[in-house]
Amino acid sequence: MAETVISVRVEKSVHGQMQLHDEINWSGVLRSAIDKKLDELESIDTKRAQEAVAETAKLRKAKVFANKKLAEEIIREWRDKRK
Repeated sequence: MAETVISVRVEKSVHGQMQLHDEINWSGVLRSAIDKKLDELESIDTKRAQEAVAETAKLRKAKVFANKKLAEEIIREWRDKRK
């Protein structure tokens, strides 16, 4: 696996506290935090997409128009009128 080096700036006080805990692999902590955040972002997108699909399915089945037609029936009528 190819790796890239990045640098992170922290306050001097934070760096001092980190030095007090030199038994901790701070690079590993940062890598884990980055991986976790990326996983969260990916799952949010998937979750939002699934919610959108479910909402769209509800709307397609809803008879929300005055004549109680399905949305797909209205769309078909308009498409047929254009022909």
